[in-house]
Amino acid sequence: MLGVTLVTPIILGLVQGAGFGLVAIGLVLIYKSTRVFNFAAGEFATLGAFASYHFSHGFNILFISIPKLGLWAGAVAGIAVGAAFGLLTERFVVRPLSNRPKVTVLVATAAIATTAIALEIVLGATKSFRSGALVSGHPFVLQGVSLLWQELIVIFVLVLAGVGLAIFFGYTDLGLATLATSQEPTASRLMGIRLNRISMLTWGLAGALGGLAGVLLPPVTGSFFAAYGTTDLLIAAFTAAVLGGMTSVPGAFLGGILVGLVQNLALSNVDQNHFPGAPAVAVLVVLIGVLVVRPTGILGREA
Repeated sequence: MLGVTLVTPIILGLVQGAGFGLVAIGLVLIYKSTRVFNFAAGEFATLGAFASYHFSHGFNILFISIPKLGLWAGAVAGIAVGAAFGLLTERFVVRPLSNRPKVTVLVATAAIATTAIALEIVLGATKSFRSGALVSGHPFVLQGVSLLWQELIVIFVLVLAGVGLAIFFGYTDLGLATLATSQEPTASRLMGIRLNRISMLTWGLAGALGGLAGVLLPPVTGSFFAAYGTTDLLIAAFTAAVLGGMTSVPGAFLGGILVGLVQNLALSNVDQNHFPGAPAVAVLVVLIGVLVVRPTGILGREA
């Protein structure tokens, strides 16, 4: 009984935390380059989920009929829509406000999220998407817990994204240029770095990561809905980013896993009838504890 109590929430926490980590990495990318908290990040994921669902199942828009393209083509469409939404946000909202106070841009991203939610309501209500798993079936059973291939894919993708982006920022000219623009934009411009292109790169990457989360997570949870990314992912992803350090991509990875583990361990081992909201309280306690000991987060430092 003890093994199931521990193993089950750990496995579920890893999968859920991987989803939080993908969105958290997108938040860190934006913050590293612009010092802005992106409140539209959750809707990058939701729009990716809607695009993946509709392109997989086929749909009609105006006088155009789009046939079923299959799950893998739908997944590519979901990631592409997330990236496109990130690029459009940068070009038509963030860039025109680049000389305004950061709080203005922050409020603008919240407005973008609200607009996206309205669009999603038009696209449809709650969608059941359990059948949207890219790879179906159960690879093995661990301590009585039957794992899904989709759950393992979520964890693998998070690891791949975290490692890839850490290498990108630490060892490539473009990654170092991105860090330079966040610290000294004027000096970076004088050195020939095109700030607009760097901004487009980071917002596009953040949108693609959000879209990827929207593609991978709904088949695990079974459904998604308008504002899914904001209500189910964004707060946890912000917490993960802060835990890991808002300037650290590996920190966002670890923070997402930690939040997922803490939530599921509290959910499985605390009586919800006597202590409602225990998962949220447990995450808050861990967050306060980490910030008291290390205010910059687990791996955080000035970019």
